[in-house]
Amino acid sequence: MNSNAPLIFKKARGAFTLIEILIVMSLIVLLFGITSQLITSVGQSQGRSRARADLELIASGLEAFSGKYGGYPRLSCAANEKFGAGEIYKCLTGKMAMKYEGGQIVMYELSFQSTPFVDSTKLMLGDPSDEYLTDVDPEKSGVYFVDPWRNPYLYFYDTSTTQTTINSSWRSATFILLSKGPDGKEADVLSMYSTGIIPDYLDYTGKQENVDNIIQGRDE
Repeated sequence: MNSNAPLIFKKARGAFTLIEILIVMSLIVLLFGITSQLITSVGQSQGRSRARADLELIASGLEAFSGKYGGYPRLSCAANEKFGAGEIYKCLTGKMAMKYEGGQIVMYELSFQSTPFVDSTKLMLGDPSDEYLTDVDPEKSGVYFVDPWRNPYLYFYDTSTTQTTINSSWRSATFILLSKGPDGKEADVLSMYSTGIIPDYLDYTGKQENVDNIIQGRDE
């Protein structure tokens, strides 16, 4: 080795500057935001697909109920959502029936377990005392079917005395089922759900809260 050769030293790399750190942090935050948005979007899309499948299953059960008792349950979630959803749960699981008595169509609870109209194991259940509880006892009083956002699936059919006689019919040919969607909100629809008159799609979605709602029973 030539001892007279000049020595070459590399300048040591200093620490990251504040600007470099801020740039890296900004990129991480940006990527996290994009990833979170994509995950949320996919989750909502999957939830909506699940809700539509659930509503179709519930609708099939209601058709079977109608086939056995001669009509759809005279019930509505308009006054009390969780209570009404619980009553529909009873109908679909063979715990509640319908009959013609004293000139009126009445709903009554059975003293025995009849054949259910839906496979409740394919649907999620909600507990009225704890909406976030996921391990719900299907035999507990008041339980109901819930959508992917833990809100009860809502059922609407006219319940007024003048509309429940055997010779009268609701102004809609069928029931209405509803999921409030990811935001869990709806606006100005109780009158619609008590009369069975569904407005035009654009009129219905005029309220921002109704845009993401999922309805079974609308004539497409």
